[in-house]
Amino acid sequence: MKKYPSVPDLAAAARRRLPRFAFDYLDGGAGDEKGLMRNRAAFDAVQFVPGYLEPRGEPDLRTEMFARPYAMPLGVAPVGLSGLIWPRAAEYLAAAAKKAGIPFCLSAMATSSIEKIGAIAGDHGWFQLYPLADHGTEKELLDRAKEAGFSALLVTVDTPTTRRNLREIKNGMTVPPKLSLANMSRIALNPTWALATLAAGPPRFETLTPYFPPGANYTTVAEMISGLLARSIGWPEIEALRKHWSGPMIVKGLLSASDAEHCLAIGVDALLLSNHGGRQSESLVHPLDMIDEIGERTRGELKLFLDSGARSGLDVARAMARGADFVFLGRAFMYGVAALGEAGAAHAVELLRLELEQILGQIGCPDIASLPRFVAKEAGPE
Repeated sequence: MKKYPSVPDLAAAARRRLPRFAFDYLDGGAGDEKGLMRNRAAFDAVQFVPGYLEPRGEPDLRTEMFARPYAMPLGVAPVGLSGLIWPRAAEYLAAAAKKAGIPFCLSAMATSSIEKIGAIAGDHGWFQLYPLADHGTEKELLDRAKEAGFSALLVTVDTPTTRRNLREIKNGMTVPPKLSLANMSRIALNPTWALATLAAGPPRFETLTPYFPPGANYTTVAEMISGLLARSIGWPEIEALRKHWSGPMIVKGLLSASDAEHCLAIGVDALLLSNHGGRQSESLVHPLDMIDEIGERTRGELKLFLDSGARSGLDVARAMARGADFVFLGRAFMYGVAALGEAGAAHAVELLRLELEQILGQIGCPDIASLPRFVAKEAGPE
């Protein structure tokens, strides 16, 4: 804790430990990356008015979601190609999340299989799906997730086109990464990552591997995944998924109030408001910019989750104060694993818990549900 007392400290250590192409894949954003700056500014704009003389006790961080208790109102967001950043990252984070009593979201594009993570996370596991072109394969994937014990489904809808990440273009980043001379020299400068990756083997999309054609090889992975994914996603696809999945279903990536109303009408349980962490486009609004309107239009009947730039327990408190029911963090947890390996997963969880507990204690807030009472109101016109 003394050496890495914050997520930015973990990020700095991760930068030193990873090859440049791996760190930039995790850390970077779309285009000129102004979306990352706006995401940070959206959280920083939320301030609190403390009640110093209020009766005080130990802040209660517990919450309940989908009739399940959780120790904190935060979870591990899905991160694709996590094994590139650090081998077994998903396994480490799933174990840490279960121990801490928070949800872990497994990306369909992770490098650990549904079955492997289900055995670790149990019902603390939530499965994230990119809709597939073949609905039979898609249903089989969901059945595997249900059989493995995943308790909730997230359906991501905010990747209608490929992204343009300038860092990745400059690094020659591909899926899988090409062993160019530049990348080989970067790997040589990061021996800890290189040895860990060598021991684990090259990252593979383990969940999707059974659906690759016979004779598929490592060099054609990107083409095979492109063939699996749906080219477009509309309401018929969302409705079909709602009918097939029997548990809680969350749509991830919506920012429009009208889209939110439609989700409510077809029986979706929650929305994960998201601009994909600034990774898809630098031009999108932040979820905090839309949460009030979406909450009003859905009449409080949809649970509203939020991601996109939260890096601390304070950010979690800020989002909860503005009306979020749950907050998901991706990079924050991945920096921990990249910096410290398996120990970094538990350390990131503990950092966020301490920071969340500290801000509630500082402002005199007794529990998570009371946070909106302490948020500063924006000054109106005179």
